[in-house]
Amino acid sequence: MRLFYLAPILLLVATTAIATTIYSWTDDNGVVHFSDIAEVPQASAVELSITELQPHFQSTVVELNQTDNIERITITAETGALLPIATIRLLAPLHQQTIRSNDGNISVRAVSNRKLNKNLQAQLVIDGQTNSPPQTRLTWQLTNIDRGSHQIQIQLLNNGKLLASSESITVYLHRVSQIRPKNSPVQPR
Repeated sequence: MRLFYLAPILLLVATTAIATTIYSWTDDNGVVHFSDIAEVPQASAVELSITELQPHFQSTVVELNQTDNIERITITAETGALLPIATIRLLAPLHQQTIRSNDGNISVRAVSNRKLNKNLQAQLVIDGQTNSPPQTRLTWQLTNIDRGSHQIQIQLLNNGKLLASSESITVYLHRVSQIRPKNSPVQPR
């Protein structure tokens, strides 16, 4: 019998509702102020009511009612599961690493806390220029890169918009001089 009376109470508790009154007024300079305390006599009361419903969806419904010189604003928000902030990080090569490759090859690997798909892709940026179109893999094989220092960064793109970037690292590529032919013997002095 007690369970019968407890069910409606549990149903009411299942929906979280927050209600408060704030006050709004405009000062002599035309600036609108909001506060939870009526600091001046000409402040008008605005009653806020926020209700949170079932998770996993995102929508907002706003209702405005004005009665007895008090505005009543009701906001209903359904919130989804929050994802952590997107991150992407370079695993290889390391910052300030010297790479010796006569063919100019650099292997790049990265890791992200998001799974890549057709909408969420990664793009390699070398020396401020995109190296290839966005892709769903976090590995790149660069070939025939000129010797010298290079800046490498990975960008995480969501439908083409930048979502996150890795730190920019500097690598130093050492390769045989292009002036001397590959198989020319070294002449003793």
